[in-house]
Amino acid sequence: MRRTADRDGRHLDLSVKEFALLEALLNASPAFLSTEDLLEQVWDEHADPFTSTVTVTIGRLRRRLGDPPVTVTTPGVGHRIIGPPGLPD
Repeated sequence: MRRTADRDGRHLDLSVKEFALLEALLNASPAFLSTEDLLEQVWDEHADPFTSTVTVTIGRLRRRLGDPPVTVTTPGVGHRIIGPPGLPD
């Protein structure tokens, strides 16, 4: 099953995990979500906390969303959605 989103008039065909990740980040905005938070919210209780699955999925989502970037990762803090340039985050 695929989920869809639009950005700047472009249709984005997202995987279920990409869509759930985007939804979790949007719901938490402007707060950061840690990798552990995302594993709990987007994956299930059997997800390996030492895997790079969140990093890989964030990378895929960023590529699909295109420029300018709408997510930011701060090492040791987590991931979050950022606002459009010129608007406060």
